[in-house]
Amino acid sequence: MLSSVSAALLLLAVFTAPNTDLADCGNLADRYNAAVAKVVEALRHYEKCIATSNERSDCEAEMQALDNAHDDFTDAVDDAKDCR
Repeated sequence: MLSSVSAALLLLAVFTAPNTDLADCGNLADRYNAAVAKVVEALRHYEKCIATSNERSDCEAEMQALDNAHDDFTDAVDDAKDCR
């Protein structure tokens, strides 16, 4: 009796497992908006660094942050293609 209850619970767990792809698609708008905000913020920091550099800084850290933000944006756009 105990083994058939265990087997039934195992089957229930397998067949009711959430679809993580659909869950990811459900969060797509939030992830996309966060990626856009990250790019905009990184661009502002890069712009400020460039404007105030006075030949003392190459703004490498700010450019790297912008590059990372763009990578996140690219990932969000690619994920959106998979959800349509």
